[in-house]
Amino acid sequence: MGTVRTVLPFALVLFSAVAGAAEPVRVLPSDLHLDRLRPATLTYLVYVHGAPGTGIRRAMLATTEVKRERADGTDTWVIEQRWEDETGQVHTAHTVHSAKDAMTLSQTTSWNRPDRRYSAAVVPATGQGSIEGELSPEVRKKMEAGFAAMRGGWWMNWHSDLTLLPLLPYEKGGTLRVRLFDVGMSAPVEGDYTVIGERQLQGGDGVAYDCWLVEKRSGQPDSGNVQRFWIDKARRLVVKEEDVFNGQYRSKVLLSVPAVVEFGSGAAP
Repeated sequence: MGTVRTVLPFALVLFSAVAGAAEPVRVLPSDLHLDRLRPATLTYLVYVHGAPGTGIRRAMLATTEVKRERADGTDTWVIEQRWEDETGQVHTAHTVHSAKDAMTLSQTTSWNRPDRRYSAAVVPATGQGSIEGELSPEVRKKMEAGFAAMRGGWWMNWHSDLTLLPLLPYEKGGTLRVRLFDVGMSAPVEGDYTVIGERQLQGGDGVAYDCWLVEKRSGQPDSGNVQRFWIDKARRLVVKEEDVFNGQYRSKVLLSVPAVVEFGSGAAP
């Protein structure tokens, strides 16, 4: 994979519009461009905001390391996530995917929030998992109910979306339907990702990024909840994401270099 050079700020330029297909196209494991996945370390600036001029809040850095490894004789992709804000480490995830079809083989996660701290470990193939920490009985029951549902055939891990979503066959255009699941859900759900057009993002370093503009809607039809992704065609990367959910706005923007601190790491100057 080439060097990721997306930088802030972006200038949004309309490139063209692509009409969505009438019927969603089911995405199968064989449709994923897994051959385009490469070892990499990527950092996104994540923040919640309101209307222009209202400022930002809950800013954090989300760093993902993608590695190719052998695990128990199986060729895998390992995705390590670390989310940090001014209080320290907020979230970690270690997810192991089959290199053949991106099936989730195992996952461990931890959350450190002001109102609760908990961790979970799952093995989807056996429908087994464990939860430790501060959760309400209702939330714990829902998470545990989802363990058995993990065994219900192939699904794409929603927790690894920034890594796996760019691999969908957007070149087909229209709406792509994907079976999604994440720990905490009671069962897999159908997610529709629609190519609503193309956009060109102009980076501050002079590099232009030719992107698919993709939307996913969630909740009730009139909820207004939507995720919008700018996915670089050449690099198969999410370079920008904007979400609207429950009246809140959240953005994720890929930085030009990963936010990995080298001081004290022993790395040569």
